[in-house]
Amino acid sequence: MAKRKLVVCDRYRYGPRGVLVKGDRFKVTGGPIYVTDGGERLPMYERGVFVFQRYCEKGAARWIEACRADGGGFVVLWVGRSVRSRNIPNLRRRPYRVTGKVGDKSRRRRAKKE
Repeated sequence: MAKRKLVVCDRYRYGPRGVLVKGDRFKVTGGPIYVTDGGERLPMYERGVFVFQRYCEKGAARWIEACRADGGGFVVLWVGRSVRSRNIPNLRRRPYRVTGKVGDKSRRRRAKKE
């Protein structure tokens, strides 16, 4: 079986008009959850503002590497399809969804002239 190559990109398209490039600040929703034996769902996801570093693909695995905007550290945000973890039986690896850029001046509305 052939080895899958790691593909690294410096931009990530998250919608029809949205593109992240290195240094962009963004927010996400979604993310992994842990389901206990009793059926309780515990969130395991990251929240807040992140700074985009790069987007990676290896076969069907897709993820975003970013830093926390508040200086909290480096995070890996899964954006591939939803799967169950092989190592942790009750962990559901749900994908993160980029909601948009933070502080992007191009999205602000212009004031109407009277």
